[in-house]
Amino acid sequence: MAKWWEKEPLRFECQPDCFKCCVKPGIVHFDREDIRNASDFLKTSPAEFKQTYLTRDDGEWLLEVGEEGEPCPFLTSQGCGIQEGKPKQCSSYPFWRENMDSKSMWKLVGGFCPGIDIGPMIPIETIKSFLKKFTC
Repeated sequence: MAKWWEKEPLRFECQPDCFKCCVKPGIVHFDREDIRNASDFLKTSPAEFKQTYLTRDDGEWLLEVGEEGEPCPFLTSQGCGIQEGKPKQCSSYPFWRENMDSKSMWKLVGGFCPGIDIGPMIPIETIKSFLKKFTC
């Protein structure tokens, strides 16, 4: 059976100077590839990157954002400071499984994210690709 988002087009475009998803409290998951990409971009070793930015919990490497009101440590006044090396979780936002479960959830996320329902239509295959990339 087709998902609700396969039946109607979705629009999304990050809005300049928004960065709301970078300041909201939450956890960003980093897999081995994400750690390598981010550390390469920052010209540091994966070990140093993990020691500086991540915590280990139940076998996973995590970046805790918003603890004590702090934004993502990679957020700059121009946006993501590791744009070319950012993790899959960030690059696939807002197309996360929990946001795509229902149309009402998508609308709820749209109340927080000003890029939802704005901009170009996102092809269904792109959405499916995002959902496959990040499945936490």
